[in-house]
Amino acid sequence: MKNIHIQLLLLVTLIIFQGDLSAKLYKWVDEDGKVHYSDKVPPEYNDKARQELNQAGVVKDSVDRALTPEEKKQKAEELARQKAEAQKQAELKKQQQAERNKLIKSYSSADQITRLKRERIDALERNIELAEENLVIQKRNLDDLLKRAADKERSGGVVSDAFTAQIEKSREQIENQKLFIIDKTQEIKDTEEKYNDELAKYLFYTGQTQSIEPVLNKEEDEQTSVSKDPQ
Repeated sequence: MKNIHIQLLLLVTLIIFQGDLSAKLYKWVDEDGKVHYSDKVPPEYNDKARQELNQAGVVKDSVDRALTPEEKKQKAEELARQKAEAQKQAELKKQQQAERNKLIKSYSSADQITRLKRERIDALERNIELAEENLVIQKRNLDDLLKRAADKERSGGVVSDAFTAQIEKSREQIENQKLFIIDKTQEIKDTEEKYNDELAKYLFYTGQTQSIEPVLNKEEDEQTSVSKDPQ
């Protein structure tokens, strides 16, 4: 280490005495870990890390070593990943802006979203009620058809193909009615999610909330609080 300092001091002194203010001094380390100082970098070390010193021996610039092929590949992949992420974020921002414009244009207030949601769900619930009433009637009709067919067979008669077809049609109607009720029940859930999502986004885009999260309407909140009231 002492020899290195002496070598550096002599080189700096030489540069000063020569009066060449533009002279450069480089510092690098070879493969054996030995530190070198010189006003020129040997060609074989051009791809190695090195530092440029001023006349006072203070580092004023540095050059990193050349990347290996594997490191170049990794760097290129990282740059590509960063570019793809930037494009993804830009596209997301564009989509959010379009979504915001659509919501602001579609609704005049958060209360309007809540009201439309309630109206749609009320309509679906009425459809389900009517379907359930029809289902009861259809089941009674089927029971009556089956009873008449059984009586016919007990009396030694033969149930006609037309009557059998009528029974099958009644069964089909019952199954269709059940599926209708299932579909409308699912539609209520989908409607809840749709309007809750739009309400949350509307509140976020209009600056009324800090995040986009599902939001229940006031009526549901009131019903929940009433259900919890022991009185």
